[in-house]
Amino acid sequence: MAIDTNIKQFSECLDLCTTGKKHLMLGNGFSIDIFPQIFNYRTLAENVTSDEIRTLFNELDTNDFEFVMRRLFEADEIIKHYPETDDLSTTLNSDLESLKATLIQVITDCHPALPSEITEEQYESCRIFLANFDGKKYTFNYDLLLYWVYMHFIEDVEKRLEFDDGFRYGDIEVDLSVFWEIGRERQQSIYYLHGAMHIFSDGADIEKLSYNNVGVRLSEQVRSAVGSNKFPVFISEGTTEHKLTRIKKNAYLARAFSSLKSIGGNLFIFGHSIRDEDDHIFNYFNDKNSGVKKVFISLFGDPESEANQAIIEKVTRWSEDATRKDFYFFDSSSANVWSNN
Repeated sequence: MAIDTNIKQFSECLDLCTTGKKHLMLGNGFSIDIFPQIFNYRTLAENVTSDEIRTLFNELDTNDFEFVMRRLFEADEIIKHYPETDDLSTTLNSDLESLKATLIQVITDCHPALPSEITEEQYESCRIFLANFDGKKYTFNYDLLLYWVYMHFIEDVEKRLEFDDGFRYGDIEVDLSVFWEIGRERQQSIYYLHGAMHIFSDGADIEKLSYNNVGVRLSEQVRSAVGSNKFPVFISEGTTEHKLTRIKKNAYLARAFSSLKSIGGNLFIFGHSIRDEDDHIFNYFNDKNSGVKKVFISLFGDPESEANQAIIEKVTRWSEDATRKDFYFFDSSSANVWSNN
């Protein structure tokens, strides 16, 4: 259809949504906006200080913690069936335990410890922002900020936001985890496109740490899960090809990915630099989705900056191929997501 390169206010974009639902897609800017000193574009692997762990990542040509831990765990399970492998098993277990400890430390360093680090004013401002969207919510972020905001208002009837991430209790309710299964997630409305720090897998089941355990520091919750050989499901870095391969091998991630083709109406993309590493998401959406007619993309700061011009140029290319969609841009600060204005 067309692209409008005039930078609008967030409220103007909302007014343009005259038909259909309003869906939301969040990028890293959503988290950076409130915790700029914690969330940035460094990869998690850059926080690793162990030379042995760095060597392991390099040898496997990846920065993906879950991938490396799973390979170590599976290798140890296999060699147990062969004679005279005790020394190798000891080495594998030592490396696995070292990697577990490293992951726990990295997550501790790269994430607020408790929901109380967000002020009441910030929670309320974000709630007002999220309340504008009556459709599905997608996030590239593997942090817990979005989850914390939804849970913060879960007991308040007047302010509670619709929340369904697809996780359900099993036959017997437990305090710490709920599970995700194909067929039980039909009402799901919130998707972590690359997984999240509170979503774990033991190789079979996919479970989520419960908000009931909110008083326990994140590092302690992660330590308990990882100690039971349940590894966090999140893809924090890598090429777009690597990410797509990982997505296809995980039922939860694959279902989140495929849901993009079925939404209609309007899509707001907030806090994302539209970088090439996430082309697997955007290309799929532009190629497969025919229901969304208007797409609104946020820009941070000077529209003439190199970063914003790169976004505008890329979206312009989208508009040439996705001819059934209109594309617009808006000033991210006008959304006032975390009451920073």
